[in-house]
Amino acid sequence: MQRYLPTRRGDEYYAVASGGLGFALPASVGVALARPGRRVICVIGDGSAMYAIQSLWTAAQLNLPLTVVVLNNGGYGAMRAFSRRFNIGTLPGIDLAGLDFVALARGHGCDGIRVERASDLAAALRQALTAERPVVVEVLTSQEVTRLN
Repeated sequence: MQRYLPTRRGDEYYAVASGGLGFALPASVGVALARPGRRVICVIGDGSAMYAIQSLWTAAQLNLPLTVVVLNNGGYGAMRAFSRRFNIGTLPGIDLAGLDFVALARGHGCDGIRVERASDLAAALRQALTAERPVVVEVLTSQEVTRLN
């Protein structure tokens, strides 16, 4: 992410010190409120987004300049990775099949764009980053588990 969204100042990137499922979306709404006139970009996984999806309603009601990029791999990817790393086996309840973040965005009053191919991502981001209202960009990704360091 830093390769494409480099931070140049200390007040341009916000995160928690450790994992925090559900933190990014409401925190991004808060940052957008605290930084009027500045576009805020939230990058979040599908599982984490479901912890506070109602934050989209607030963003829409306040017409915040917020772009939410939801990386949709159909479940809790971190939990998949941890279960493999620690040889736990298949964990119940970590798959989130069938979630439609474009529909969820629209249902909360935001615009939504689905990206199914990597070649379509740049155009979707350009559209979202220039919008006058909150936009959710749902990026369908692989469910493949990557190695944790």
